[in-house]
Amino acid sequence: MSPMQDLGPHPDDAEPSSAGPPETPRSLTPLPSDFESDSPLSPQAPVRTFPNRSLVVLLVLGLLVGSLGGGVIGTALFNRSHVSLGKNTPAATTAASAGAATAASPLPQSAIAAIYQQVSPGVVTLQTSAGNPTPRSFSEATGTGIVVDSAGNILTNAHVVSGAQQVRVIFKDGTSTTGTVSGVDNSDDLAIVHVSGSSSELHPLSLGNSDAVQVGDTALAIGTPFGLSESLTAGIISGLNRSATAPNGRALSGMIQTDAAINPGNSGGPLLNAAGAVIGVNESIQSPIQGNVGIGFAVPINTAKGLIPQLEKGIAIQHPWLGISAQSITPGSASSLGLSEQSGVLVVDVVAGGPAEKAGLHASGNPDASDDIITAIDGHAVTTVEQLTAYLDTKKVGDQVTLSITRGGQHITVKVTLGNFQGTP
Repeated sequence: MSPMQDLGPHPDDAEPSSAGPPETPRSLTPLPSDFESDSPLSPQAPVRTFPNRSLVVLLVLGLLVGSLGGGVIGTALFNRSHVSLGKNTPAATTAASAGAATAASPLPQSAIAAIYQQVSPGVVTLQTSAGNPTPRSFSEATGTGIVVDSAGNILTNAHVVSGAQQVRVIFKDGTSTTGTVSGVDNSDDLAIVHVSGSSSELHPLSLGNSDAVQVGDTALAIGTPFGLSESLTAGIISGLNRSATAPNGRALSGMIQTDAAINPGNSGGPLLNAAGAVIGVNESIQSPIQGNVGIGFAVPINTAKGLIPQLEKGIAIQHPWLGISAQSITPGSASSLGLSEQSGVLVVDVVAGGPAEKAGLHASGNPDASDDIITAIDGHAVTTVEQLTAYLDTKKVGDQVTLSITRGGQHITVKVTLGNFQGTP
């Protein structure tokens, strides 16, 4: 049975990628600001990571159908660990595993070395801290950032700076300065940190075109895995149009998959192409061991480019939201569930007070109402949750969409005014 999903738009990858059909959404959790300790001032603070998202959590997230790029996990016992790449564990104890599972890159080593020399000055380490006098506690975390302009703006993941009271920005030459969080978008897991200083001290990276990325392309990642700053790993683009879950429960669609080693601490760092241009912001991994096993994910840089101007100004970013959880219908699931359609998107649940409920959509399994199966949106045929999500990603909050629905064997149309995604309750 196809997984279920929370449907809200995401400004990336509106069309199916050349990598093949979109994957079912995994329990992707941003790497805990990659390296983080948190304790009541105990001698050895435990490493805190984002929890592995189980089926139960996924089903809850599915109720928040805003911009999702995949399906919700249905009935399969599916519990893959996606670890957020944010806050790292102590470098002394984890250094041995930082370079594990590094894949081979199509580029010769000399070319990779040249790219590193050119690009690494524009990659920074972000050290965040927060404390609480009652009860006495203190936490520190380490992530990575990308210098995007000479005005002092640094792009990173939202989960890297989430909850930070202080942000320290450390450059390749060892100099450091205090950073200020200008804007955060938890729904895309992106943030901007601003630093003041001479533009000559900043080395902005070139932002590439993630729409041009193909499976098999060279992929290079620079960051601070396990607290080891300025680390480089190399591999290839191993998949496109993947799905993940943002810290606030919204689905991240169109994610770039790579086998270049990505570990806690890499969060917010650049994923580079063979020309040294940034094609993604490293965000999460899929792993049962909270370390790299060859499957890492990055937010497409084209998504970030569209949001950077707003993040720099601290403008709140809105994401259109349909307010349902949904599941792609296959012939097998149609037969098992006794559905009248062999394809389309089954409305599994409807968020109370959300746009879909206000428009009168029915949740599946309601004994007093027939199932709703979405077959088209604004005249565009829909056979999967991914297609529905991709279309929603092109809309704005307040836009009205027309859903073609099969209900109890009857074909009807329902107009829905899209709301603003609020996050997991």
